[in-house]
Amino acid sequence: MGTGNTTKPTERGKAPMGDTLSLVTICLDQECSSQLKHFIDSTSLIQLRAELTQYLEGENDTSLADQLKDLRPDICLIDFDPSREQATRTAERVHEDFAETAIFATSANSQPELIIKAMRCGCSEYLVKPLDLDQLVEALARVGGRKEKDKREQATGQLLALLGAKGGSGVTTLAIHLAAILAQLHQRKTLLVDLHSDLGDASLYLGLKKHAYHFFDLADNTHRLDSELLQGFLAHHPSGLEVLTAPEGFDVPRHVSGEDIAHTLSFLRGRYEYVVVDCHPGLDDQNVAVIDQADQLYLVAQPEIPALRNVARYIDQLSRFQYPPDKIRVVINRHSKKSPINDAQIEKAIRKSIHWRVPNQYYEVMKTVNSGDPLSLTSGSEFMRSLTIWAEGLAGKPPAAAKRKEGKGLMGLFDRG
Repeated sequence: MGTGNTTKPTERGKAPMGDTLSLVTICLDQECSSQLKHFIDSTSLIQLRAELTQYLEGENDTSLADQLKDLRPDICLIDFDPSREQATRTAERVHEDFAETAIFATSANSQPELIIKAMRCGCSEYLVKPLDLDQLVEALARVGGRKEKDKREQATGQLLALLGAKGGSGVTTLAIHLAAILAQLHQRKTLLVDLHSDLGDASLYLGLKKHAYHFFDLADNTHRLDSELLQGFLAHHPSGLEVLTAPEGFDVPRHVSGEDIAHTLSFLRGRYEYVVVDCHPGLDDQNVAVIDQADQLYLVAQPEIPALRNVARYIDQLSRFQYPPDKIRVVINRHSKKSPINDAQIEKAIRKSIHWRVPNQYYEVMKTVNSGDPLSLTSGSEFMRSLTIWAEGLAGKPPAAAKRKEGKGLMGLFDRG
């Protein structure tokens, strides 16, 4: 189906898109499949995720839906020639259940009434066989453009990821305090995500009761994501901070892919001003999905040789992802001017400047955590003063009304009543 576009054609293989688009084909004939694969081998525009050989069998058939749920392609290319009736029913089902998936129809028949019928059942493109590759590239460009536009419209909030150079770096402590300050003192709509699939501590540190659902349950339901569903997964802290907790034990029901994590975070960014993610150590596909989405990645380390060695390793590995240099920032936790390793030595070792220094008040902080009220530190403490200034760098000066409420100390704002 012609586009009617009189502008300069897009050069084949160089459509103006961002990420590679994923594709699933359904009942594609051998000749068309071979032509498509040859094109895919010559470009980075598109990735063939799967070739399905059956249409939707009937109204109650869930096999195709289950496959597409796992694959979650950007584009579903359906061959209408083997059975136009079944192809139409399949397109209608895909359109109904997977609104974010673009549906392309392909057929050797170019009669206008058939093209119109295909459009009515949810197809956004109609490609006549044999495939015109320039037409295909233009169609891909339209899907890529819509995808990027949706990302810009959804991702209105800032996503801040905190990642420890090694276990015990104090990431959870920093994440809960930073998120709580943004929520209460700055009156910003803030969400804390505990990304630990096992033994996450954010809810414990915040004194929250056991919650029925956790973040991975939500990410396992990306096909159903909406504001109403989200409410059932949120834990609420008196500061105004909302939390997606980690599982209580080791029984995460299934592996949640990096793609599901990314989709969930994109959804959440559209509903919060700040999303703070407490990451588990490492660079698995889940953490990489978070880092891809993040506006800032804070690498947290203590001033000790094993941690600093890991920071250097992280920075070296992350440099291969071609992130903007300012995206990755180093935070030295439990910083002390009396440390055997001074700042100049740290920066030489990691080949990067220190972005933030959090003073060492370990015993005071752990005393409040062990008492079940980790947010009870006063604003006069060096630790809390540092976190408050850090938050101001993100959100600006807090409203005057919030300052007046501070009373005995900043953490008076978190009185549980």
